[in-house]
Amino acid sequence: MTTTAELTEVVEKKIKDLPPLPMVVQKLVRTLDDDNSSADDVMKVLTADQALASKVLKLVNSSFYGMSGEVATPSRAVVILGFAAIRNLAVGLSVAKFMSVSGDDDHMQRFWDQSVTTAAACQMLAKQTGYEDPEEAFIAGLLHNIGHMVLNIAVPKEYEQVLADGPHHILANEKTHIGLGHAKAGQMLLKHWKLPRSLSSAVRFHHNAKVYTGKEDPLVSLVALADAFACVYGAVYERTMNDDDLLALVKVTGFDLETVGAMLEELGTRIEETRVFLQIATDEEVEKAEHADPGGAGVVMICTDAARMSWSRQIFDHYGVTPVSAKAFLSNPDVDNEIDFVILDPSSVSAEQLGKMKPRLTETSATLLLLGGDPDGVVAGILGTDVAAIPLAFTKADFAWE
Repeated sequence: MTTTAELTEVVEKKIKDLPPLPMVVQKLVRTLDDDNSSADDVMKVLTADQALASKVLKLVNSSFYGMSGEVATPSRAVVILGFAAIRNLAVGLSVAKFMSVSGDDDHMQRFWDQSVTTAAACQMLAKQTGYEDPEEAFIAGLLHNIGHMVLNIAVPKEYEQVLADGPHHILANEKTHIGLGHAKAGQMLLKHWKLPRSLSSAVRFHHNAKVYTGKEDPLVSLVALADAFACVYGAVYERTMNDDDLLALVKVTGFDLETVGAMLEELGTRIEETRVFLQIATDEEVEKAEHADPGGAGVVMICTDAARMSWSRQIFDHYGVTPVSAKAFLSNPDVDNEIDFVILDPSSVSAEQLGKMKPRLTETSATLLLLGGDPDGVVAGILGTDVAAIPLAFTKADFAWE
């Protein structure tokens, strides 16, 4: 039987065996990171590879940037976008091409869907929160889960076991079946490619709550929050963040909770523009995934926390579900025919209050869900039954029904 230590060695060896990024991209990264470099220096490197220069021009003139027909030469692209944007575009175009040849099954469809959505969300969050390099945030979001691809390539049989229990158990299963997590594997790959430390750190720590809820590495925080938004939007690959960490993350990034709904609406457009980016990068069309549609469901929210209510209310509105007031639900059983789900936040009610609600909660025909779960078993003890839990970053799939 192969040990996890041996499997980790297999992954490490596979990473070393993977081809490096194209030489022109490596040169471009070095040139653009050199404070003494000029626009002419950048141009010499970029135009040395006509295929890359052509893709950069095509991208700049696409809907991704909204400059259709305005940029005729690579030199003009460098002037308009700046050094950092050119570097990030070159890296993104090259890495996306690598990612596109690593599989086309259902697993890869979900992987791409989540990567595309996170990239789009990360760029939007960067602009909203004032991060200095939105293009870097876009690339970090696109690459954040690239370690999954590494594990799938290096140890496919064990990686299949990692995915077997669904999105909630991926991180634990990586440790159990492989001994190496996708975040670490992704960091190792980006170091192998000699990509900037900011990107490799974002890949390494996007599941590390201590890092992403701190203030030392804002790019990690943006990627983690974008990952949560991707799940909310419907692109679910893994689910790891607890509710307290999510709210701490919202606070540390400076994201305005009142703009959740507007961001989700805009995200749809940005995702389609991201698909344009990938189509140019890979010369292939990235298929659009189908997500569960909870539109039309009736939902009651029993919660007194203002932040949780604001977040949830806007997401419900985006999903197209119909809110029913908690007061109407608790006082009038006749509204049951309007309700599909009752969401109870255990932190908002005392044991005494829960006891008074018990008859209504146990008799309703609607599905009862606990926001954040019941870690101490208080709700199960009072209601006499276990109740399914959903995270604050809930998804469309949590409210899908036949």
